[in-house]
Order: sequence, then structure tokens, then C-alpha cells
Amino acid sequence: MTYFSMGYWIIGLSIAVSLVGALVGFSCIRQSTKSVTPKFRVVWQASAAVSIGGIGVWLPVFVSMLGVTVPGSLVRYDVWSVAAAAVISILAVWAALVLMGRTLHIARLIGAGVVMGGGFGLMHYLALDAMHIQGSISIQPWLFTGAVAIAIVLSLATLWFTQPRRPLPLLAGAALVFAAGIAGMHYTDLVGVEIHLATANSTPPGEDLFGFFVPAFVLGMLSLAVPISAILIAPDRRTSAPVRVPATNSAF
Repeated sequence: MTYFSMGYWIIGLSIAVSLVGALVGFSCIRQSTKSVTPKFRVVWQASAAVSIGGIGVWLPVFVSMLGVTVPGSLVRYDVWSVAAAAVISILAVWAALVLMGRTLHIARLIGAGVVMGGGFGLMHYLALDAMHIQGSISIQPWLFTGAVAIAIVLSLATLWFTQPRRPLPLLAGAALVFAAGIAGMHYTDLVGVEIHLATANSTPPGEDLFGFFVPAFVLGMLSLAVPISAILIAPDRRTSAPVRVPATNSAF
């Protein structure tokens, strides 16, 4: 299996996409902690789930898969498995944020981290299972377990860090670490993929990744315009001391 058939720039693009998605998602989490009504808190959490789970995790995984080829075989992808992977990744983030709540609690943090990291692991398993070749593919269990462990540790760190109201520069640094961690999880799993070619087989079922993923990539990146615009225009709801207006005495 060749990981960088399109050049090493593909990993740079993958990390950049993950960084942008994570940064927007972290900012949405920060806004959710400022929300004074449950309705707006749910909206911010949903935006964070799409930004982190969809753009920050699922999208960069398949960006890097554009460079994955198998010498001697065609590679095709099951579209439904690819779509299911996106849904699971988004739901994992949303469920973790709901479980975590607005305040830091160790038991909830651990539970939310396991849910979020386990969801990322399942997402990646579906992503690899969606790949069809002229032959068969298997994944070494111990490397898959290692990738899931990376995802859980990364999720725990993310949920812990984003609970307080961190300034934007710190969120950007955390987003970069998150993007690097997602890349580490992805390539840990890829190293564990074993290829068993049977070139006599017919063309594998599925679709060419480039054909259907490029439109999904464009739409995904454009979708970030909505939460970004909301973050820019959202009022600052941090608690501040009320302004006292001095009383005036009127004489009649």
C-alpha cells in the first residue's frame, strides 16, 4: 500500500483541514458555555459536533485517503459506509458534549472522552472497511486498538481543555495538537492494514473516491461559513458587573 501517491503535500492539507474544523468547533464549545438558554446551547453544541466530528476528523481522514493506492489493484469505496462514518463521528462529538455538561466533572469527563474517542475509532474502522480492492483487506487488531487509545486520550484532552473559556490563541494551539493527533490515529490504523491481492478478481464494487469526495470536501468547507459567521456576530455573554447609574435628587 502506498500512502502518498499524490505527494507529501496531502498530509499537510489533511492537517490544515483538521486544524480549521477543530478551531471552529472549539470556539463553538466556548460559545455554548456562555449561552444563557438551553436552546442556544444545543445549537452551539450541534455546530461544534459538525465542525469537530465532520470537518476536524472525518474530512481529513478521507483527504489523506486520496493519496492511498494499492499497486496492482484498483481501489473503490462504498459510499454508504463513508457517509455512515461521517454520521458516527458527528454524533460521537455531540453525545460527548451533552454528557460532559457545562461544568468540569471527572466522572463525566471520562465517560464523555470514551464515547467521543470510541466514536472516532468506529468511524475510522468504517472508513477503512469502505475500501474495496481486487482481493481482501484485514486490520491488525493491536494497531487498531492503539489507534482507538490515541483517539480516547485526544478526546479526553480536548474536552478538558475546551471547558474553561480559553483565549483564542490557546484554542488555536490546541486545535493544532488535535489535528496532529487525528493524523497519528489515522496512520496508526493504516500501518495495521494488510493487503491480500487477488488480481484475477473483477473490478471491486464501489465508487472512485476522487469522484464523489471532492464535492463533499467543497461543501464541507463551505459549511464552516455558518458557525464562523455566528461566532463573529455572537454577543459576549461573559458575566460583568452591572453598571450603576447614580441617583439624582430633584427639588421641587
